[in-house]
Amino acid sequence: MMNLGRASLALALIFGLQASARAQAFGLNEIGTCAVGRAHTGTGSPCADPSVIYWNPAAATLLKKWTVYAGAAAISVSGDYTADSSAGVFPSIAPTAFPPHLFVNYKGAGKWAAGVGLYIPYGLTSQWRENFPGRFLALKSSLLTFYAQPNVAYEFTPGWSIGGGPVIGYSRVELTQALDLAPVSPSPGVTFGQLGIPPGTEFARATLKGNATALGVHVGLHGRLTPTIQLGARYLSEVRFKYDGSDARFQQRPTGIVLPEGNPLTPGGVSAPLDGILAAQFASGGALVAQGVSTTIEHPAQVQAGVGFSGLPNTLVSVDYFWVGFGSAFRELPVTFEGPAAANNGVLIQDYDNAWAIRAGLEYSLGRGVTARGGYSYVRAAAPPETVTPLLPDMDRRHYTLGFGVPFMNRYWLDAAYLRVDTDGRRGRVVERESRAQSASDLNGGFYSFTANIFSLSVGAQF
Repeated sequence: MMNLGRASLALALIFGLQASARAQAFGLNEIGTCAVGRAHTGTGSPCADPSVIYWNPAAATLLKKWTVYAGAAAISVSGDYTADSSAGVFPSIAPTAFPPHLFVNYKGAGKWAAGVGLYIPYGLTSQWRENFPGRFLALKSSLLTFYAQPNVAYEFTPGWSIGGGPVIGYSRVELTQALDLAPVSPSPGVTFGQLGIPPGTEFARATLKGNATALGVHVGLHGRLTPTIQLGARYLSEVRFKYDGSDARFQQRPTGIVLPEGNPLTPGGVSAPLDGILAAQFASGGALVAQGVSTTIEHPAQVQAGVGFSGLPNTLVSVDYFWVGFGSAFRELPVTFEGPAAANNGVLIQDYDNAWAIRAGLEYSLGRGVTARGGYSYVRAAAPPETVTPLLPDMDRRHYTLGFGVPFMNRYWLDAAYLRVDTDGRRGRVVERESRAQSASDLNGGFYSFTANIFSLSVGAQF
C-alpha cells in the first residue's frame, strides 16, 4: 500500500485555532459592538450592555432590569502570498464572515445578576485559488466554534463583584486540500519524485469534516478602586475538543501522465497511464477510501485585565492587557486515521508561542445618550517563524477602531463600529514541516500579506 505522508493528510484538522485569519489567530474578538469600537477594552471598564457576560462576567451586576443585546460583525479579509521562486502573487479569496452574538441579562433590586451569552470566540475561513502553490497544505480551511455561557454575578461588597459560569462549546472544522504525488511512495524506499514525477503534481483532493463538543469555565472580577478608577479581570479556561470519527473523503484528480516503457510500476515495465494505476488507491482496499479521522484541538485559555479612568469631563479612558495561552495548547497535534490510511498516524509539530495584546480605548459622551468611541491595539502573533502557513498566516497586527452609540425609542439603542487591521506582512511556507530540525530559513519560500476591514452592528434593549 502506498505511504501517503501523514502531514499531507493530517493538516486538514489543524484549522481549529486560531484562528487566527487570526486568533490570535483564529480567535475572534468581534463580540459586542461597543467593545469593538473601543478596541476591545471591555474588561476593566465594561460597556453598559450584557456583552459583559463575555468581556467580564462579574460586571453583569452593573446592569439593571432585563437587558438584551444582539448583533453581528462583517469581517472582510484581504491577503496574498508572493512566492520567492517566481515572484508570482497569489491572492486569498476568503469569503466575508458574519459572526453573530446574543446576550441576555437580568439584574433585580438585590445583589445578584443572571444571564446567558451566545458568541463565537474562534472561527474564520481561509481560502485560495486553484493555482496557489500552498494548495497541498490547504485550499480552503474553515473553523467555527460557538460558546454558550450561562452566567451568574454577585456584588459581594459595594462596588465589587464576582461572576462566571460554565462554557458549553460546539466546534466544526472543514478543510479541502490537494495531495501531491511526488512524495508518495509506490513501494518501500522509493517515491514518485525519485521516479521523475515533478513536485506539485496533484493527483487527489482531500476533504475533511469534523465536529465536537466540550466544556470550560469563564470567571471574572470587577470593582471600583475610587469613584473615577475601575478595575477588572477575567479568565476563560482552555476548552479541549476531541474530534472523534471525523469524516475524510478523497477524490482522484487526473494527472494525464503516461508511464514510459521500462518503468518499475507495471508488469514487464510496459507503458501505461499513471491515473489507472493510482485509481486502485480510491477503490475498496485502497488508502484513499472514505474513512474516519480523529484529533484533539485545544482552544487556548484567555486572560484579560484592565483599568478604566473617568476623571476627565464626559470621558472614559480604558487600557486592557490580553493574553492567550497558545504556548501550552498548540505545541503538537495528534492525528489518527481510522481506516486504511492508519499507517499515516502521527503528531504534527506546531510549537506556538503565547499571544498577547495591548489595548487602549476612549469613549466620549456627546450628550442625550450619544457616545463616540475610538481605540488602538497591538497584537503579538502566536505562530513562530516556521509555522506561518496558508492555514494560518499569523502575524503581528495593529487595530484601529471607531464607533458610536445612539439611543432611540426610550428603551433601545444602536451601536456601530469599524475596525481596521493592518500588518507589515510576514515570511511563511507552503510546504510541510516534518521535523523540528527544519528551521524557518529551510522552509519559508515566500511572503504573506494580510489586512482586514470589520464592521460591527448591534441593537440593545432594556425592559
